[in-house]
Amino acid sequence: MAGAAVLSAVAVIAGALSVMPIYRTPWVWLVGGVAWASAFGIVWLGRRLRWGVGTVAALIGAFVVGVVPLAVPSALGTGPLGLLSGLVDGLATVTLGWKQLLTLTLPVGIYQAVMVPWLLVAMGATAMSAALALRGGRLAPLAAIPTLLPVAFGVTFGSSQVSAPIELGAFTVTAPRELALWAVVCVAGAIWVAWSSGMGRRRALRLGRSAQPAEGAGGVRRNAAVRAISGVLTALVALGIGAAVAPLANADRNVPRDRVDPQLVVREQTSPLAGYRAAKRDEAFAAPMFSVRTEGAAPARLRMAVLDGYDGVDFFVDAGLDGRFTRFPSGEPVDDPVTVSVEIAEGYDGIWLPVAPPLAAPLTFDGPRSGALGDAFYVNRASWAAIAVPGGRGVRAGDGYTGEMSAAADREPSGDPVQDAPLIDLERTPQLAQWLDAQQLPTTMDGLLEAIQRLRDRGYLSHSLTDGAGEREWLETAATEYGTKFVPSAGGHSIARLESLFLQLNEQQRAAGEGADERALVAGIGDDEQFAAAAGLIARAMGFESRVVLGVRLGDDDDAGVPGVPACAEVCTGEHLAAWVEVRGDGGAWAPVDASPQVETPPSTLERGEQLPEFPSVPEERDASQADPPSGTSGDANEPADSTDRNAFAALWPVLRAVGLSLLALVLLALPLLFLPVAKRLRRKRRRAAASPEERALGAWDALIDGLADMGRVAAEPGSRRDVMEQLGVPSGSWLAWTVDRAVYSHEGIEGSDADQLWTLVDEELAARRAELGMWKRLRAEYSLRSLLPSARTRRVARPLRRANAGGR
Repeated sequence: MAGAAVLSAVAVIAGALSVMPIYRTPWVWLVGGVAWASAFGIVWLGRRLRWGVGTVAALIGAFVVGVVPLAVPSALGTGPLGLLSGLVDGLATVTLGWKQLLTLTLPVGIYQAVMVPWLLVAMGATAMSAALALRGGRLAPLAAIPTLLPVAFGVTFGSSQVSAPIELGAFTVTAPRELALWAVVCVAGAIWVAWSSGMGRRRALRLGRSAQPAEGAGGVRRNAAVRAISGVLTALVALGIGAAVAPLANADRNVPRDRVDPQLVVREQTSPLAGYRAAKRDEAFAAPMFSVRTEGAAPARLRMAVLDGYDGVDFFVDAGLDGRFTRFPSGEPVDDPVTVSVEIAEGYDGIWLPVAPPLAAPLTFDGPRSGALGDAFYVNRASWAAIAVPGGRGVRAGDGYTGEMSAAADREPSGDPVQDAPLIDLERTPQLAQWLDAQQLPTTMDGLLEAIQRLRDRGYLSHSLTDGAGEREWLETAATEYGTKFVPSAGGHSIARLESLFLQLNEQQRAAGEGADERALVAGIGDDEQFAAAAGLIARAMGFESRVVLGVRLGDDDDAGVPGVPACAEVCTGEHLAAWVEVRGDGGAWAPVDASPQVETPPSTLERGEQLPEFPSVPEERDASQADPPSGTSGDANEPADSTDRNAFAALWPVLRAVGLSLLALVLLALPLLFLPVAKRLRRKRRRAAASPEERALGAWDALIDGLADMGRVAAEPGSRRDVMEQLGVPSGSWLAWTVDRAVYSHEGIEGSDADQLWTLVDEELAARRAELGMWKRLRAEYSLRSLLPSARTRRVARPLRRANAGGR
């Protein structure tokens, strides 16, 4: 017993060290320790008390009882419904937790039910190793095989990055941590195999040791020493070969985590930038999108959608490596941490969550859908965009969350271009290329910032194509504060739309000529949608990486926002929705750059060489009887209308899915318990339904022998059927044995009524014997393997009888 306990304990300890990079929490040791103690104790008691298959039932029961406090600790303290939900999640994770674990970003901590696989592996490996070791005999050495499972679990589900190599003189040991863990379990297994395979021989030697002369005892000790030294040398040789081969491997390895797609990637969505103007219409301009509360200084910005791909029509989330959204089980240290609470209002129903990255910990959701939001929360760690997609839909009014975010100031743009050549094809954007050439700016970060500033200064804010009904609130607000005049502008940010923007700027600059007043160069009309996209293309044309970000600026003073797109303090409405560009040079850090156009100097039409007057008069408002593009273009928000039935089914689907998966997990766990009773009943039914009376008589005999064997009643010595019945103490055994012999040996055989009477006697005898047993013994008989896999004693009784019967015929 001691050897089996040590072997399984070494396996669990090595496994805990192996999975620590996955979880990175001391909770791993608690789960591993309880799993080892409970599994080993149950197997030892089952072996001692002869529970048989009841041991498996006890292990499953221990797992069900311990899964919530050990593997789903977040469910504790949430009341009965929370405990039930945690139990359902834990059981469902038995089948689905493995893939879920692969889709999470490491480390996962004790997030939701991710600890279930480790609990299952620790209990399973301990139970299998202990069962084989305590059984003894020829199967005992096989107990070394399950000890490899915990370490294999950590290696398989861990990161592809191995531990850093270490230098030992002239030798370099690659992946020392992984090599050491494998060495521990392999050496422990080799020692166990060497020790357990000689247990029978040592037992026999101890019996005859008293009769051996002293020389013989010394020879035995020498042989034992030689075997021990041979085992140690074998282990050392194996380690040496492993250490020599390890440097040939790369530091990175392929693991399932690298090949499994994330559980959720941003589905095909209309570009958030394309729906920017919908927030500036009258019905959404003053409508609250969300409210923000902070404990301390507020972050400068809350970022929502981060768009790093451009296909010539829309900016979108690139589905490449930087576009992966994964679960967010653990955060990272942040500068100037602050607790931020956000509550979604009626004016917002998207999938994007306003956050100030990086996040120090997973968001804590509240509201009626807190559980569904927590399960559907994903983060792109490359861009720090966050989404919540319960039921595939997104957040809605009443949802809220709290998280520890960063209130650090915006990074300052720095670094040189990531490459000398442009990152876009300038042949597709000739007007952009001409405008950049005309600016005569260096391709440095300072040159890029100057180019974007000139773009802003020479632009003019306009959120709509008309100033008719439903389009005037933004204009009235800007006119009251800045004197802004209406100038029409089309929506969209395709290459054609941006090229028309740069065409306006190029024609105005050529008309104004060299040395023109800056006011004379104002010509580009649009809003954040066009100017953020244009700034992103300017950065790529100059060799810098860029991406467009939608979000809001936070602050109480006017300096926090920009003219025309103010900052919000507590309640953020459509008026506050902004877009800016983030750029990155070869320094590797993304930095925000505002791109909103100015609102005070309206554009003017110049002939070539004409200059603006020193004291210009106020230009007349120009009106246009044009209309916005029809719904469905890139300038409109994608607002699908779903029926009430579909909404109800979408809300019910997660519940049905969780219940179904839990039932599936319970069925899988119950299969070992259902197999033996079902198999025995099918065998009994097949014997009773045999075609001839002779076969039914032999089936009744076999059913009686098997039933008594399951109850522990087996004939001590072989003999005739009458002898067997006498040894087993069957009251009507003489007639039963005589009838079966007559069915086998006589020429006329027996009638069908005799066979039916045989089965009646067998049923009565077995029922009487079961009535004498207690509940646990009846359960033990039900799951006994004696009748399915006969022991040597059972065969010793049956085979001579069959040979005698064959000879008599």
